[in-house]
Amino acid sequence: MKKLVLGAAAAAALATSVVLVPSVAGAAGGSQVSINQYADFNFSGTQLDLGLQVSCTGGTGVVKVSVDQAYPETPDPLRAHGTGVMDVVCDGKTHNVGVTVIGVIYDAGKATATATLTAPSGTKTVSRQIVVRVV
Repeated sequence: MKKLVLGAAAAAALATSVVLVPSVAGAAGGSQVSINQYADFNFSGTQLDLGLQVSCTGGTGVVKVSVDQAYPETPDPLRAHGTGVMDVVCDGKTHNVGVTVIGVIYDAGKATATATLTAPSGTKTVSRQIVVRVV
């Protein structure tokens, strides 16, 4: 078995060339989504308006949001649940996206929101506790 011995300059050049070559996954960008802290409810608690920030590449994508609210935040002892879907622009920039979530008997208080972005640059799912408020 032979050993390859590199001088300091050759080792530095090799390390630099490895660092400068981007990976395919990194070159494609990535999908990012975040959920705003507050949602507003309207129409007797059956619709929520929730804001997101979305970033992706490759053309167009879709974001699906679900919101669950447990009793006693909702008057429904089984819980409130709803979903909403919105198309998004995937041009590498961060865009504000509003999604209307249709559900049953939301009320002011805490809830859990989950957003899944599906785009050419990948799929990303995030969840967070939000506050449903009356405006």
